[in-house]
Amino acid sequence: MQNSSIDVELLEQPMDCCFHPTEMLAAVGLIDGRVQAFRLTSGAAEEVVSKKAHKESCRAVRFTADGARLLTASTDRNMKAIDMASGKVTRWQRDAHEAPINCIHPLGSGVVASGDDDGCVKLWDGRQSAAIAEISEHTDFISDFAYQERDNCLVATSADATISVTDLRTRKVRARSEDDADDELLAVTVVKRGSKVVTGSQMGVLNLYSWGYFNDCSDRFPGHPNSVDALVAFDEDTVITGSHDGMVRLISILPNRMLGVVGEHGDYPVESLALSPGRTRLASTSHDAVLRLWDLSALHEEDGGEEEAAEEPVEDADPKADNGSHSDSEQKPQPKKRRRGEKGGRIAKKQSHKDASFFADLL
Repeated sequence: MQNSSIDVELLEQPMDCCFHPTEMLAAVGLIDGRVQAFRLTSGAAEEVVSKKAHKESCRAVRFTADGARLLTASTDRNMKAIDMASGKVTRWQRDAHEAPINCIHPLGSGVVASGDDDGCVKLWDGRQSAAIAEISEHTDFISDFAYQERDNCLVATSADATISVTDLRTRKVRARSEDDADDELLAVTVVKRGSKVVTGSQMGVLNLYSWGYFNDCSDRFPGHPNSVDALVAFDEDTVITGSHDGMVRLISILPNRMLGVVGEHGDYPVESLALSPGRTRLASTSHDAVLRLWDLSALHEEDGGEEEAAEEPVEDADPKADNGSHSDSEQKPQPKKRRRGEKGGRIAKKQSHKDASFFADLL
């Protein structure tokens, strides 16, 4: 049986979602540039922020580590910070990138990473108004970021079918995978206490990389019938995937197997996923104007605690999934994934603004 969900109606199609680091507070960025945030109380969601943050699509939203501010990024190439206490935009960085921004990721010590449609990654520090590093290892849009805490590294995936690993101490690229693949990488997370990197691909394959060996993946797990567009680590051995077929699945990593279906968005592809504090709720968004908040309490039940609960199937076998051990050549290619913000025909416009400090006062 699938988990129950709270369906929160939104003002427009959501592009991204995230959870507050310590509170039951979920935020979404919308295709019209608006940002909404909702507090979960007693099985309901109460809107606490509704703000027009950008002139164009708000592709990415992330809370700062202390949860005091919500960072946003847009196809208008601007990044902003919304104060959660007042709901006001407190700082911004205009023309932060030369191309539309696709994703952002807060890191330790006030550093924030951002990635754009041209494959450029920038690092920002709250104590400086300009980017502290610019990395141009990729040739197509940056699709996702993950943080490997043990070695203090940023992992980025790109539609050019490669991943890169940046050492945040030296602010230099430590490794990049081979670029002879033709399967776009669309999502990434880190599991096994930092020893494995899992990426979701256009062909529905999960690629596993061993930390320190990034030339090519060490393992491949086919099974999703469509592209894997979103990934979150539920625990060190289990990930949750969002796929183009509208299904949200629970996947065991090493051993690689489908455990079950968490929920679904019908015929709409799953674009983003986020876990709440304590991993009791999962947020998911699709092409409809709805934020779905799934109850994951069943994964924490049964004797044996969280580790054993993660091994229990959420429901019966997924009828859409392919659990067989097929070779990679049996995976059928799919159309290339359109970049965020191009759905509905909205294209980012080039603009020129005077630079302003974005991350000042964020520490």
